[in-house]
Amino acid sequence: MSGLVRLILILPVVLTLFAAPLKAQTHPPSIVEFWTKADSLLIEISLNAEMFLAGLDPDTQPDVAGSARYRELRRLVSSELEAEVRGFVDGWAASLQVEIDGPVRLSYEGVRIPVVGDPDKPRLSKLLLTAPLPEGASALRLTWPSGHGPVVIKQQRVEAPYTGYLMAGETSPLIPLQGGAALSGQQTIQVFLVKGAEQIVTDGMRVFALALALVFLSLIPRSLVLQLVFLSLGAVFGLALSAYGALVLSSVVTTMSLTAAVVVLALWNLILRGIHVFRLLAVFAIGLLLGNALSQSLGAIGAPPDHLPPALLGYAIGYLAVLSAAAAAVLGVVTVIAGGSHRLRGRISVLGSILVAGLGVYWMIEPFLLS
Repeated sequence: MSGLVRLILILPVVLTLFAAPLKAQTHPPSIVEFWTKADSLLIEISLNAEMFLAGLDPDTQPDVAGSARYRELRRLVSSELEAEVRGFVDGWAASLQVEIDGPVRLSYEGVRIPVVGDPDKPRLSKLLLTAPLPEGASALRLTWPSGHGPVVIKQQRVEAPYTGYLMAGETSPLIPLQGGAALSGQQTIQVFLVKGAEQIVTDGMRVFALALALVFLSLIPRSLVLQLVFLSLGAVFGLALSAYGALVLSSVVTTMSLTAAVVVLALWNLILRGIHVFRLLAVFAIGLLLGNALSQSLGAIGAPPDHLPPALLGYAIGYLAVLSAAAAAVLGVVTVIAGGSHRLRGRISVLGSILVAGLGVYWMIEPFLLS
């Protein structure tokens, strides 16, 4: 048992050291900041201009390194890229629908583009658009174009400003131009709870396999509940630590570690049947890794900076609630099948653990098989 526990505890560290040279480029969401001045609406958009110019969709997490057009644009100096951006905005501004008592026409005012710097890292340019305010204008509604990934919307220079986010193709609620539309903490939790539940569906079988590894330890409700509690605590701590920069692992390390954890937990089920303190500590450590993965997916969505704690809480609750419900459903089905037969329960647990371990091993070697 001691050797197995040591393996679980050192596994994330070992994988981190081996994968340290690997750098996964992430694609931060665009940010739309807007405010009014006199009789004008000003919209400043922070975006990866090269990605949009190259026709890449951030929602697909594109391999920008494999796009010759993106690499060409990323190496352009500011003055050269500005001409590309100006030509792009002439057509693109029409797809960014802004309504203030009806559609308004946006005008290009300029763009601030950072120096080339490291071409392997994203460069966020700041695009300024303006539009005249209709007489008596009181509220704004914005539709973010399809194919452009998520966007964080921030109202500026008013009391209680609106802060929220949209997925590609979504439309914002009516936002009072004089302020006062800030989301409450409860509203933020509700919004991100739904997003967390949707994310676990996106993650698919790997997370479901983790739930199965917990279920097949003993097929006893108390054992499953304890494990889910420790996994949830670890995930919440891991999400918070990652969101605030205290625990940052690459997506490669996180995926490899979670897959290896599924294998280890499934094999553990074949050796030790009952719940032990070392098992709970191991599950808590795996929860930290899961929290880091959640932080990466939340970063891709874009959390409101002014409401980060409730966004983290809602996202974690939504994700973990679906995971726990799936585990409970599997336990219920197995209980019905096995009835009161302890022998049949044991056989199901062993067979299920072997299948989960085999699936995890396949996922670990799959990249090498494909290469």
